[in-house]
Amino acid sequence: MRMVLVILALVGAVAFAMGALSGDARQAWSIYLVNLVFWSGLAVTGPAIAGMMQLTEARWSPGVRRIALTTAGFLPVSFALFVILFAGRAELYPWVTTPVPVKAAWLNTPFFWLRTLGLAALLFSVCYAFIRALLRPPDVPATERERARRNRLAVILLVLWVVTVSLWGFDLVMSLDPHWYSGLFGGYFVVSTLYTTFALLSILSIRANARGFRIAPAAVQDVAKFQFAMSVMWMYFFWSQYLVIWYGNVPIETRWVAQRFFQSPWKTLAWVVFFVGWLIPFAYLLKRLTGRPPERHTPLFVMAGFGLVAIFLERVLVVFPSVFPKGAPSLGLRGVLITAGFMALFVLSRRWFFDRYRPTAGV
Repeated sequence: MRMVLVILALVGAVAFAMGALSGDARQAWSIYLVNLVFWSGLAVTGPAIAGMMQLTEARWSPGVRRIALTTAGFLPVSFALFVILFAGRAELYPWVTTPVPVKAAWLNTPFFWLRTLGLAALLFSVCYAFIRALLRPPDVPATERERARRNRLAVILLVLWVVTVSLWGFDLVMSLDPHWYSGLFGGYFVVSTLYTTFALLSILSIRANARGFRIAPAAVQDVAKFQFAMSVMWMYFFWSQYLVIWYGNVPIETRWVAQRFFQSPWKTLAWVVFFVGWLIPFAYLLKRLTGRPPERHTPLFVMAGFGLVAIFLERVLVVFPSVFPKGAPSLGLRGVLITAGFMALFVLSRRWFFDRYRPTAGV
């Protein structure tokens, strides 16, 4: 399996390189950006969830907290991929070649990449400092001083996480169309990333159980509750943003919404995201959470997969119409291969993390 993943990663890298050097460079960089923000969001939000559990003294499942940390294996790869994104700035961001005077102080190449790469490096470093503090030898009891240090690191991690992921929404995605803006978009990006990470955590907890790492059904149920809560919060943020824009009826704002929800072919994708990412999981999770925790979790696994796929498609929906305002390019085989390469890198990175840190040892 490891060799298959390595081959997938190499094939994805070759597909991206060929696309970036071809006449369809913008399409290759667009799917690269979609994958970068999607997988990097998962990678950095796992430690953030562990930080939340640390600060709230959540004792319902230390195993779930340690599993959440494993997404951080992708962070070193993610930083390298952010550096590579710099090479595609002119293909993606129109303000690079045609500055917007009113936004030039914020949207200029030096400051944009300084804050993007600088915050990513700082956040990723704090993630690993928190992980090292948390994954101490299980047979050595933690002192009060060590607990205080963990709490301090968790606070710093969460503040940096909110700021950085919000700016990924504002800078990396919203500035693709520099004339459109929404003050809620950063918060929306944070909440949707939390939703996907809890969905991934549901899948990882179920798989861990299948492989002999015991996680109580009640703990899996608690993860499902958070997945349900974040799905509701995601739709709440979307509706709040949509309602304000639509009732304001300012053409520069409604144009962005109308293009995605009322024009072909994007409106079909928007409805797919709504049904697959929210309505179907919401209906299932609402029923599941009203009874005692079931012993079998196959439906939860499927619903979590729906959430991940839907938010990935949502990232396509917010990126591609901004880069291609007058057309709808097909993702094609190249886009599938690039996405498969990112997924393979993510899985390989988690395996490296397990080999290096052994997060489930002693639990």
